[in-house]
Amino acid sequence: MPQLEPNLAGLAWFGLLWSVCCIGFLQLAGMYPLRGRAVLPVTMTTIVWVMLLAGTLAFALAELRWTTVVVVGGVLFLFLPGLFQALPEWWRDGRAGLRLSCCAMIVALALLVRVAAPSFPTWLT
Repeated sequence: MPQLEPNLAGLAWFGLLWSVCCIGFLQLAGMYPLRGRAVLPVTMTTIVWVMLLAGTLAFALAELRWTTVVVVGGVLFLFLPGLFQALPEWWRDGRAGLRLSCCAMIVALALLVRVAAPSFPTWLT
């Protein structure tokens, strides 16, 4: 495996963070259009999701080979909808699930900041 991707720790973190991004995307996609829904919670969760998505992609492109990012990201994006459908309906479609998802994305964002801190200077180059 090191011949394919030398940074296995970075790959594991990317897999975890990208999974949270994909599940968050699937949940947020069901919240739009905003007619009949509370606008502020969905908007705030979308902002957190966009920050997590941008940070995860920046981390992955700084730490991993781009081919690894494409293959692993694509496989996760392909198979995570099956996991999403297995979640309880209150998680997928309800406000409680939206709050729980937002909290999970905030925790993932905090983990990203902690894990990616040593590589922040390389993101700007």
